[in-house]
Amino acid sequence: MPAETSAALGAPDTWVAPLARAIPALVLGLVITFNADHSALFGLVGFGIFGIVTAAVLFASALRSDRAVRGILLVQAIVTALAGIAALVLPTGGVGYLVVVVSAWAIIAGALEFVNGIRFRRTRLAARDWLLTGALTALLGLAFLLVPQGFAQDYSITDKGTVVSGTLTDSIILVGILGAWAVIVGVQLAIATLTLRPPRSAPVKAAEA
Repeated sequence: MPAETSAALGAPDTWVAPLARAIPALVLGLVITFNADHSALFGLVGFGIFGIVTAAVLFASALRSDRAVRGILLVQAIVTALAGIAALVLPTGGVGYLVVVVSAWAIIAGALEFVNGIRFRRTRLAARDWLLTGALTALLGLAFLLVPQGFAQDYSITDKGTVVSGTLTDSIILVGILGAWAVIVGVQLAIATLTLRPPRSAPVKAAEA
């Protein structure tokens, strides 16, 4: 195995990066899951904070990486930072703005990560996780584009004699999709942390005199 490949596989930050990315994703997913407000405003603010934190993680990871992957990681960091800033600058932009910001970010960032995974699928252990994360992120962008804007559907559910009614709107669906994606990707990155972290070597007992 080439020295560069060996170093990449055993780099001390190989498992730290997915762990640092898993935390904001899981936080976003859990906040959305346990919050009844699935408005576009809530989605933009939540995504904006997630984007800024994730961009910082990607930037730090790029600085610690070798030249082969540094370029795409930096572009990912820039794209993610711009998306996060765009979401926070205009949180009242509405459903249309939420779709534009999240879908554009997801398709571009997902494609970049997927390409990185393809490039290094035979030389780096982390490549398989880049492939999966990139594919899931790109699918998030496509899902956002498929939700019809202006969608509103009244519903009524009877549970043990109690009638629960409401209206399912496009913002509820979109923010729900964002939360589901965040939980799935967060769990996937957490699993990647466990698989990439090198096992601790057993302590060597001192030889008896």
